[in-house]
Amino acid sequence: MCALALSVFALGFINAQDIHFSQFYNSPLNLNPALTGSFDGDIRIAANQRSQWSSVTVPYSTYGISVDANTIFNSPFHLGLGIYNDKAGDSEFSTLQIAPSFGYTQYIGDSTNTFTVSIQPAFTQRSISYDQLSFDNQYNGVRYDESLANGETFNNEGRQYFNFHGGFSWNYTKNLRKTITAGIAFHNIFNPKQSFFNDENIELHSRVTFHTTGTFKIANKFDAVPGVSVMTQHEFKEIIFGGSGKYHLNKGDYKAAYFGFWYRNSDATYITAELDYRNFHFGISYDINLSSLQVASRNRGGFEFSVIYIFEKFRPDIKRYKACPNYI
Repeated sequence: MCALALSVFALGFINAQDIHFSQFYNSPLNLNPALTGSFDGDIRIAANQRSQWSSVTVPYSTYGISVDANTIFNSPFHLGLGIYNDKAGDSEFSTLQIAPSFGYTQYIGDSTNTFTVSIQPAFTQRSISYDQLSFDNQYNGVRYDESLANGETFNNEGRQYFNFHGGFSWNYTKNLRKTITAGIAFHNIFNPKQSFFNDENIELHSRVTFHTTGTFKIANKFDAVPGVSVMTQHEFKEIIFGGSGKYHLNKGDYKAAYFGFWYRNSDATYITAELDYRNFHFGISYDINLSSLQVASRNRGGFEFSVIYIFEKFRPDIKRYKACPNYI
């Protein structure tokens, strides 16, 4: 019964919140569909992995991978695809989401300001396993006996539903060391039904996210990279704020190193370390739990890793020569 209680707690917590990452800025298509195509280059691949609560129970694991194109046939349109999977607790409560995104960018005045609008239809599959859960009926009066029937009736072990997201973003790029990005995203717009018991009153609440990040030069080799994310979903609110210091290495393929400190309201603080190497961006972070669960977790949260790679097409350097007159 204890395992079931923990599972129910996990279900209630996860139903209230969508898949998200501490390094929200390193999972752009999951943060806001309007960030599709928002990068310098041609094609971007982002991969994210998060593991937490291993000090309390079976670790909760979250994986994500996305790919997006800066432009489609040199047009102002963008295309992307994100795939995310989350598995939690003894019940292996799993959420798989496949979400293509389509965006359009419009210049505002000169080329330093752009405005992007995007839509993101999504297919979601959720499942649960009852095999590892224990129930009162399986106690024979002396000990727990897993061979006994649990006495429960479960309608099904999964559900699929269609979802829809959208968003807007504004990007200001004066130069590589002076940028601002801000946006607002709307998730679960259609409030899909998600009950495993076909209860039509249980729906996935819509979520609104406001976010902003920037880069500002403060010294010859040092930039400040602050960020804020505010996410609301039904009765829940998540606020993340903090930032990183970016140090320009200028050592061949090693371009820049970052070290950051962030805070998530009433839940955790976490530190980040990141590196720009060639066309790669690597990130690692560790959550320090500060919530009421810290008694059990002993302040241990979990690690999160991210990798971003940007493909750039080879563009030959065309040199133009002026022909000399034949009479010289």
